[in-house]
Amino acid sequence: MSSDLSEKTLAALARALRVAKLEAIVIGNSASMLNGAPVTTQDIDLLIRDTKPNRRKLARFAGEIGGSAPMPVSELSKVEWIEGRLSVPVEIHYDRIAGGLTFGSLRSRAQVVFIGEEKLLVATLADVIRSKQAAGRPKDRAVLPILRDTLAVKKKVEG
Repeated sequence: MSSDLSEKTLAALARALRVAKLEAIVIGNSASMLNGAPVTTQDIDLLIRDTKPNRRKLARFAGEIGGSAPMPVSELSKVEWIEGRLSVPVEIHYDRIAGGLTFGSLRSRAQVVFIGEEKLLVATLADVIRSKQAAGRPKDRAVLPILRDTLAVKKKVEG
């Protein structure tokens, strides 16, 4: 993991999600790292359902990490970000991500990863790969060979 995405940071994230009662799935390179891929990231991406109750829980989550209300990343995107006491910002994605992946589909395959006494729901590496392929951004294309290699090794080990 990068020095910014430490076990302490992940535990604080998981604790804040639990206290806020916000069901979220870790996606992106954070999920890749938690799946064993040798990659780094400068933020934590979360996918949540876009509902009124979740918007209230998200405000509580932001307070738990010492952040302000979520702010839009850009006018053209539904993605929002929160900066707080965690060592990295948190990006919030709503309902779906690239690759036609919905919250429900990711949730049905997500795995629970324990961070000390806390736990996080984490997207599978296959789902991260599918999303990054579909997004097609240069930074996503650059990391895909590493993610594919990691998935191949995991499949051989789990055999």
